[in-house]
This record gives sequence, C-alpha cells and structure tokens, in this order.
Amino acid sequence: MYAAFIGKRIAELKEEFSSIREGFSIARKRIEEAKKVGLSHVFHEYIIVTAKSFIRHKGFVCSILNIAAPVGAVFLLGFTVQYWTGLNYGLMLAYDGKEVAAIQNEKVFEQASEMVSQRMVHDTADSDVKINITPTFHLTVVDAGSVSPVNTVCDKIIQQSNGIIEEASGLYVNGELVGAVKSSADLRYMLQNILNKAKGTDNNATAAFTQDVETINGLFPTTSIMKTEALNKIITGTSKSPVTYTVKEGDTVTSIAKANHTTISALNKINNNQLGDSLMPGDLINLEVAVPMLNVQLVKTVDYQVPLSYKTVTISDDSQYTDYSKLKTEGVNGVQKCVDKIYYINGMESKREIISRTVVTPSVDKVVVTGTKKRPAISDLGVSSGSLMWPVPSLHTITTYFTWRWGSFHTGIDISGGGAYGRTIVASDGGVVISAGWDSGGYGNCVRINHRNGLVTLYGHASRVLVSPGQRVTKGQAIALIGSTGNSTGPHCHFEVIKNGTKVNPLGYVGR
Repeated sequence: MYAAFIGKRIAELKEEFSSIREGFSIARKRIEEAKKVGLSHVFHEYIIVTAKSFIRHKGFVCSILNIAAPVGAVFLLGFTVQYWTGLNYGLMLAYDGKEVAAIQNEKVFEQASEMVSQRMVHDTADSDVKINITPTFHLTVVDAGSVSPVNTVCDKIIQQSNGIIEEASGLYVNGELVGAVKSSADLRYMLQNILNKAKGTDNNATAAFTQDVETINGLFPTTSIMKTEALNKIITGTSKSPVTYTVKEGDTVTSIAKANHTTISALNKINNNQLGDSLMPGDLINLEVAVPMLNVQLVKTVDYQVPLSYKTVTISDDSQYTDYSKLKTEGVNGVQKCVDKIYYINGMESKREIISRTVVTPSVDKVVVTGTKKRPAISDLGVSSGSLMWPVPSLHTITTYFTWRWGSFHTGIDISGGGAYGRTIVASDGGVVISAGWDSGGYGNCVRINHRNGLVTLYGHASRVLVSPGQRVTKGQAIALIGSTGNSTGPHCHFEVIKNGTKVNPLGYVGR
C-alpha cells in the first residue's frame, strides 16, 4: 500500500523537485546569455522560460494550489471578521445635510434635547425663540475619542438656532434655572458674597447653601441672559412665608411682634384679631416671616459660661420649734464653661450639639438649720404651721414669674389657667388677716395675712373677698375668689410672700 500510494507519490514529488531545480539552472543560464544581447531579449527569454516551466510542471502547480488556496481563504476570512468586528459604530447627527456630531446612540440625543429644554425653559416660554432640533441620523464608523458627550451635543444643537444664543453662566437651584449672566466670575462672586455675609466676622464659622446650588457654563438663549444686578436682586430677595410659633414662658404679644420685626396690629391681623394680653405657654399663633430665596446654613462653635445652681442642705435642730429656720451658710452659684456646635438656618438656630461641659468654679451649698421640736398643742385657728401651701389648689399654671417685666419688677407670681375666673383662693398657712378689700396700690380686691413667723402673704386681683380684717384663718381656708380687679389684664391670682418686710420669690416657699 505504501509503495502503491504514498511511496509512489513521494517518488514523483522527488522527481518533480529535481526537475524544477534543473529547470531553474537552465533558466538562469539562458537569462545570463540574454543579458549579453540586451534588456528586451532578457524580457523575452523570461516570458518563454516561465511559460515552458508552467506547461511542464502544470500538475505540480495545480496540486500546490489545491492546498494553498483553501488555507489562504480561511486566513483571509478570519482577518476580515476580526477587522469589521473591531470597529466602533455610532450615529452621525446631522441637520439639513450638515454633520453636527457623532454620538453613541439615540439616547444621547434625547438627553441632550432634554438639557436644551432645561436651559430654555426660564425665558423662552413667552418668547419667539424657536430652535429646530429635528435631526437625521446615519450609521457610521467612529473612533472612541470622537464620540461627543451629552453636554457637547446640547451646545451643538443650540448652535443651530441661527445665532440667537450666547455663552453664559447659568444658576440652577434644585435643578431649576434661575437665570444666567455673561460672567461666571460675577456669578461665583454673588454666591460667595451671600455666604460671607452669613458668616460675618466669625472666620471660624462655615457657611453653605441648604439647597442644591449649581452653576453651569454653556450656551444659553439671549433672552435668558440678564444683567448681574438683576440676578443678584433675585437671589438676595425674600418672600413672606407663614409659620406657626409656640408661645414660651414670659412671651407677650409685644415681645413676639418685636422679635419678628412686625407690629402688634399686623400680628393680630394674621391671627383674626384673636390675640390678647393673656398668652399662655404652649399657645400657637401665626406669623409671617421673610424667607430668602437661597437658604444658608451657618455652623459655628461657641463657648460661654453659665451659673451652676447651688443645692440647699437642711440640718435638723431638735432644740428649736418647727417654725424655726436659720441660714448657716449662704449658697453660692458656681461657673460652668460650655462648648457647643450651633447650626443656624438663615440666622435662626435650628440645632445645637454639646461638645463639652467643664466646671470652672464649683458651687457652694446653701445650709439651713430648721427646728424639729413640736410646739405645745393649741387650737389650730390662726396658728401658723411653719410652711406655706399652694394658694390656688385648682390652678397650677404660672403666667408671670418673680422677675423684671415691662420695665418694672414683678414682686410675686401670677397664677391662672383655663376657666380661672371665680376659682377659690385659700390661705397658704394659718394666721391673722391684716387687710381684706380694695387696695388702691393696683392690687384691686386684695387679702393680706400675717403668719406671725416673720412671713406675710398677699393675694391680689380677687373678684370677691371672703374674709375680714382681724379674722383668724387656718391653713387651706377659702379667703377669696379669682378675678381681674385693679391693674390686671386677665383673671388671675397675684401671690406675694413678704419675709421680714422684704418681698421674696414665692417659689422659694411654695411648690406646684
């Protein structure tokens, strides 16, 4: 089989290769001889030798081609597939036959068109500005670096607007275009000036806008571009915004109006003329406050000192009666250093974080010696127990404290609440009624009781007095009814404690 097939074929190939070598030798000699004659004769000999060689070895050449042609075709096909699959394809965006930009896909054009609308919405709704953004596309081979991003396509779309656009810097607040100016430096200066104004002279404070404030440089319709002064007036302007305010201790209509830079009449107008002098803590009232267009949050770290209240320590003395009391050590408030981080929104505190608390000077306790010895049993009528009780058992709201008010010092506490008129006022302790009836000093119907231990109590502005001068009363006995007589703005009980002739804070003697 080897001799008949493979061996025979190999022998034929050997003979063919020998013949080809011999042919090359003969052809080389003939070409050399032809060179001696001339160049044209060399070309003639070359043609004759090539033709004879192909005819003589035709079978060998065909055998070689039968193998080489399919192999070459396979390599050519692989190269072709590799070449075309390695190319980047994209869309060429064109207007009126003029190529504008190469893009990755139609989504890029849609995003660019939406960006155009956002830039144009501020000023062109009522204008004659019409920009043709109807394109044509055709598939093309593009380099990766030549594909245009969305913002570039947006600019090129607007450039088809027949020259009615300009390069400018636009201000966007929460994604909405406020306006555009020609100078981006002017726009940055206006924004920074707002932040610097909020910081004031505190260089350690930080200021930032609470909204998403963004400046974008690009092409804008001429009608949306305004003067720097006009845009500055817009972003530094304010508008009235309704808010609800919760009344705090010590608030009055006058103080609330002053704090919010308005008048009492204006405040009453937005509250349906329902505001009176008797504001109670927790009441809700309506306010109108000026709200800037750009809200600024200011964060600053502050340190300050506050007093540390002293404690009162009581020492019992069984050698003294229960109504005995003597101050042994005066209490002294200490000093505490506080460091806080405070957050302000448009100048109003919105949040406070405690950084540290440090005691600078410790407080000194107040030491009081009190007697524990009981007095001999006698009739309770007109006898002081040595302690005071709350004078209006059915009401426990203090509307005015022992403090400065309206340019003068308020020498007692005012007790009131819902349905206060006609509520019962009782004697804080047993004693003798000093006076009962009308008082020309502004207390109206008033009762004074001497408790014979250096204490006198006063109950003012009553609608009706239930006791008479010289009468002995017991602790808790009804002595008057709440009213609004004398210098009063509403029904309440004005309660005072006089210690050895000096008016003192009643809250040091009674508790709610």
